[in-house]
Amino acid sequence: MPGTEVVVRRRNLYDKVDGPEEVGASYIPVEIAGGTYLEEPTVVPKALFLCVEELSGKLYAQARDAWVSRLPTAEESDILNLAPGMPVLHVIHTARSTDGDVVEVSESVWPADRVMLIDEYEITAEAEQPNAQSEI
Repeated sequence: MPGTEVVVRRRNLYDKVDGPEEVGASYIPVEIAGGTYLEEPTVVPKALFLCVEELSGKLYAQARDAWVSRLPTAEESDILNLAPGMPVLHVIHTARSTDGDVVEVSESVWPADRVMLIDEYEITAEAEQPNAQSEI
């Protein structure tokens, strides 16, 4: 939510063979991460969502990922060692708990030429009625 104070965990991930792969950050509400090991600049002991669940007592229940293809910032281009004009994919991930609270927002940026998106789904014989209004 706008105005929420957060703990920010930044990361740059590297592949031993291919080099820089991802620039990212996670934003966790201070009411969950404040005064905990999540404020330390060290690797967390388990997957971040498990840490957040443990510290908050809330379970992740729903997530929304918003994907954008764009040109990188100068900093992203430098960190990811990108050629001029090379686009990136930027995803913003918002996770909510079973009570609807936002427990984590994260963003990741990858070189677009290193990402494969797979969309697999069932095709029904009859059209289903939408259960929500389109965002388009």
